[in-house]
Amino acid sequence: MADRYRVVRYKPRRVVGEMEAEEEAGGPWDAASWTQYPLNMEVADLHAVADAAGVSDFVLAGYSGMAALAGFLAPVSERAVGLMVGGFPLLASCDYWLGFEEGARAALVQAGLQDKAADHHLGRLFYREWGRRDDRDALAALPGPKILWYGSRDCEPDCRMYDFVGGAAIARHIRAHSEELRGVGFELVEFEGYDHIGALATTDVVVPQVSAALAKAGW
Repeated sequence: MADRYRVVRYKPRRVVGEMEAEEEAGGPWDAASWTQYPLNMEVADLHAVADAAGVSDFVLAGYSGMAALAGFLAPVSERAVGLMVGGFPLLASCDYWLGFEEGARAALVQAGLQDKAADHHLGRLFYREWGRRDDRDALAALPGPKILWYGSRDCEPDCRMYDFVGGAAIARHIRAHSEELRGVGFELVEFEGYDHIGALATTDVVVPQVSAALAKAGW
């Protein structure tokens, strides 16, 4: 999509260095030290990246876990004008994901893997805070594009992520909340026959339809 849109990558501190060495990125970070999710710091980091890119306002985008973060931040960032996410059930209950984070943390603590457990500690703080919010009015007020795309087989038994997070039932939850999502202005794009991975990786199918949704929204 970079041939038509300016794409700026925001990488939250909790994933810096996970996939590649990035010694120059981020700042001091001790996930286990937090007693509530560091929302103000997260928003400040997001805005610092936008400032460095010379961007005043933006459409937040993401897929899967990064879709969750985008959906969490867009309602509280005064510079986010839209939201474009895939593979995550916005407006559905956070209970499954909170249970996932708490269970993973407990298992890692018992295994003596404190560093890995710390990330899931932050995850449970994230979903505890999000679960207490009602973002519908804030989402409805976003003036820019609001798009949610997903594969029709996301987290069904034939999905490649089923053994990891099958209980999330992502496609089913999105469909169950489709009326509510459309009510706050979302364009829903379902990719028939695609699972969680396919609805991201099959770019020759996904990008044209997501781009068309952006164009429909005037972008």
